[in-house]
Amino acid sequence: MDCARDAIALVVLAGSLAAAPAAAENYALATKWRLTGEAQIDCLGHADEAIRRAGFDLAEPGSQSIMGRRGDYTAAVRCVTEQRLVFFAVSGPSPGEVNRLLDAIYNVF
Repeated sequence: MDCARDAIALVVLAGSLAAAPAAAENYALATKWRLTGEAQIDCLGHADEAIRRAGFDLAEPGSQSIMGRRGDYTAAVRCVTEQRLVFFAVSGPSPGEVNRLLDAIYNVF
């Protein structure tokens, strides 16, 4: 990514955080990442399986991401195999549960 796009991304992120409602303060977000050598289709298959095994209902998949919902919790696994990267994220109201769910997905993947 070039510097101009990085700057734009930071401005958008800062603006969205500033505009977030106060209830968002009660939500936790946990992330992890790892390197991968898998093909995109294999990575997405592992992401699908990991999210399902953690008890999430799957949302419509994207070309790089698999997402799921479980009550107040949301999970996403993004496969960016051209950069050899897999990104994991879980959000929800309890930091402890968010971390537990993230570890469950990460470890199954």
